[in-house]
Amino acid sequence: MYRRLTPLIAIALAISLAPAASAHQPVVLLDTDTTPSAGPLLVDGTISFAIRASFTKSGQKKAFRASLKEGDLLSVQYLIVDKKPESGLKNSLLPQLVITSPTGKKITVAFKERTPFFETYSRTTYLYLSRVSQPAEAGIYSFVITSRARAAITVAVGDREVQGEVVRGAAPTIKPTPAAVQESAKPTPAATQEPAKASPTPEVTTQSAYTMAKVKENNSAASCWSVISGNVYNLTQWINSHPGGPSAIRGLCGVDGSSSFNGRHGRQSNPNETLAGYLLGPLAK
Repeated sequence: MYRRLTPLIAIALAISLAPAASAHQPVVLLDTDTTPSAGPLLVDGTISFAIRASFTKSGQKKAFRASLKEGDLLSVQYLIVDKKPESGLKNSLLPQLVITSPTGKKITVAFKERTPFFETYSRTTYLYLSRVSQPAEAGIYSFVITSRARAAITVAVGDREVQGEVVRGAAPTIKPTPAAVQESAKPTPAATQEPAKASPTPEVTTQSAYTMAKVKENNSAASCWSVISGNVYNLTQWINSHPGGPSAIRGLCGVDGSSSFNGRHGRQSNPNETLAGYLLGPLAK
């Protein structure tokens, strides 16, 4: 009995001690994310995110924001997939990334390396082109990416492998303390004469607010969204790189493609890992 249990115990220990697989949470920038205020906000910029931006021509812009506190580390990496067209482009033709701090200081990311990196979650080889690591200012950092040719890049932000929050719209406001509420409730002479009108509160929408109507709007080779197993994916970049040809992906555009995708790929690891890289968020119900 003891001899039979020993191998099982060894296997259990090996599994429990094996490091858990981790990866940056993907966030795909949309064509409407042309300014930092229009783009998504990473509520905690120390949590690891993979921001994916793709461009079809020169002069296009995509942007996002990240919130950091004093004492945090601003950690940013610029990566491209190690395949053409990106890997064959000169540095001068790759998208330019400019980071602006809360006080207005600008960092134009310079390309200093082409170091290979194999990402095990998606089984994809990337090239590091630049890395930024420095103490952060307190506030919102802006990231603006400007294309100089047809290309796609990934901007990795943060290094903490925990679940993070992404919002679209205005940044969440800090709730006042009870003491502050009591103090602000005291009327002033001006307020007594003419009560101030309350300004409308901007609506904050989460990254998960993707409706079926929105999916149906993105039903073309230029913008291909699909619902698969309750999640919404932006499959635009996969159309021309899918091994089965463009038609395999175009048939999923603008519809619930769960049956088609799962029937074709089932539990195959590679297609599902590639699919995970195009995740936008859960379908709103």
